[in-house]
Amino acid sequence: MRCLYLNLLLIVCLLFTSCKEGNDSPSDLDKLEELELKPIMNLLTNGNCEEWTTLPMGNTYLSGWSLRNKDCIIKERDVVYEGSYAVCMLSPAKGITAALSQKVKVTPGHLLRLRFHYYIEPECTGTKPRMYCYFREGGTNNIPNDVLASFYDDATWGVIRGGGYGLSSFPLEYGEWQLFDYTIEVPAIADYFVFEIHSYAGTKMYVDDCWVVDIDMYK
Repeated sequence: MRCLYLNLLLIVCLLFTSCKEGNDSPSDLDKLEELELKPIMNLLTNGNCEEWTTLPMGNTYLSGWSLRNKDCIIKERDVVYEGSYAVCMLSPAKGITAALSQKVKVTPGHLLRLRFHYYIEPECTGTKPRMYCYFREGGTNNIPNDVLASFYDDATWGVIRGGGYGLSSFPLEYGEWQLFDYTIEVPAIADYFVFEIHSYAGTKMYVDDCWVVDIDMYK
């Protein structure tokens, strides 16, 4: 009887130890957060905003990106998160949107990590700046919000969709660098992801250190 009791006690101890080890092991989310980002992992071209093209007439433009109202996208040397340069987005008048975007090929079902830093000068007197990202089926067909709603829970859908699919507006925390860092699964029907940021009249903001990383490629 004593042997049976000791055996049962040993089994309970082993089960307790096993459960404790399981609880102490890092979750998949923790592993993602610990993933060290390296330039080769970035799906964006010139995501660090260091490369600029100077035209013969002297105009300087951010290389590798599609720019709307190019003269509103300015090379910044003083307010920089890292490296030598950042992007200053400054719209001079209502109705003129300063926007930068880049389309990248994605794999359905893979996890994308979206990460960048932004800095907003006080005071924002117009429409708040925001992400305006979206997924595409094929090269040009944006996947509608109602279709995306079938892929995501309400919390994720609300965070990513915005006007396109992005942060609906940046929190107005002035005078210091803020971080946006979010991980999302690529919809089953998506072929491309477009990373896009908009700034409007009445706002002066800076953007730096932009990343889109396919997490599944580095597990």
